Amino acid sequence: MRVLARLLTATIVLLALAIYALPAPVQAQATLPQWYELRTQRFAILYADGDLAHAEEYATFVDEVYDEITSIFSHAVPTPVTLRLYPNRRAYDTANPLAAPIRGIIAHADFRRNEVVVILDQTNAQSPEEIKNNVRHELTHIVLAELSANRLNVGFHEGIAQYVERPSPELERKVTALRQALERDELLPWSALDDRDQIYGSPQIGYPQTLSIVAFLVERYSFVKLREFITVSGRSSGYRSALERVYGTPATELERMWREWLPSYLEGGFRHNALTEYDLTPVETLVAEGRYAEARRELELAIPWLRNTQQNDVLTRAQDLLRRSELGLTAEELARQARTALEAQEYAKASDLAQRALKAYTALDNADRIETLRVYAAIANRGLRATQLLEQATTLAGDWRTFADARAVADLAASEFLSLGNQEHAARALELRAEIDRVQTLAGLVLLLVGLGGITVGVTRRLVVREAEVW
Repeated sequence: MRVLARLLTATIVLLALAIYALPAPVQAQATLPQWYELRTQRFAILYADGDLAHAEEYATFVDEVYDEITSIFSHAVPTPVTLRLYPNRRAYDTANPLAAPIRGIIAHADFRRNEVVVILDQTNAQSPEEIKNNVRHELTHIVLAELSANRLNVGFHEGIAQYVERPSPELERKVTALRQALERDELLPWSALDDRDQIYGSPQIGYPQTLSIVAFLVERYSFVKLREFITVSGRSSGYRSALERVYGTPATELERMWREWLPSYLEGGFRHNALTEYDLTPVETLVAEGRYAEARRELELAIPWLRNTQQNDVLTRAQDLLRRSELGLTAEELARQARTALEAQEYAKASDLAQRALKAYTALDNADRIETLRVYAAIANRGLRATQLLEQATTLAGDWRTFADARAVADLAASEFLSLGNQEHAARALELRAEIDRVQTLAGLVLLLVGLGGITVGVTRRLVVREAEVW
């Protein structure tokens, strides 16, 4: 029962909404605590008479927890958040009579009231980290409800809220319970993720199992995808359609993959958590594959919480990967512009852009894109060479003594433009060659006429001379 009580540290959301919907009995209202308020930057801490010391203790860390959780999800809930500290279970049951029969309640959250509740005497056996985890867990429920328009199901609510907790002895106990459930073939089907009665009715299975499902999705697909799933759930018909939309895989296949993965989790994988030991391997893979936009999205979400969780070495690597991702996005834009310039037959511009993109991809060691940009640069250089040939032919054509050279160079330019698919510039080169041919033909006719004229004059002169000689 002690393990069960600890497992129920998590939110009893299903009760909270029903409980607050009911008026407290008249006789119970007389025994409710008188509330005092202690403000922090993010919280309004309500405490009963005699519990100021507890309120001051919570005040030392709740703002930090708020910043941590809101950074993780990139979503800030309205402040102040109410943190209500019931002195004991009796006072809690007086305010929430429907909860009285349920054993093991330590904390809950009500997103409609933007309120986190903790029962102080139920935390006596908890470590300082577990006490902080109560607030992390419950505040996460409020964030999840807002992000998903309150449509995220109970299984994922509890799994994600557990995932953001810091490591504590409770985690080992959950894993032990999950291992026993696997050995006894008592794991819940994923269809139970929608069923509050099954999740809360068997917390010794439901809680560790939902945590493992979330851990699987984060390890296999990244926390960014998980956050996307949360928001997509708010506009989906159910968790199955949201899973398939985000992960591109049916829920039944994801469930099968999770079952195959589960033994590695139970053997020690549960100790790895993106919040305390962030694994950059998936991001490094994205960068290596040239998926720079995806990498940047992941890193922009990861870097704030790496700062908050003080994972300084990982933070340094993440910042370097972010710089590489941004360089990759710059390279992609340069490559796009280079291609556009080539299509527009702007070879000088294309050459400059291709060289800049090639330099960026070389720095990224992106072999595939390096080869592509080398092709772009080669095409641009051929276009520049053909343009220079056309200009040279035009210059040579200005002097009749170099017509032959001009024609040959124009032929080379036309051939190069045709091989590049540049019909317009090829036509110009061919027109220049035709013009040279026309000029040469005209010049030949003129020379012929001049020659014929010379012959005529010569013959006439001879005839005149001969006629004079006769006389």
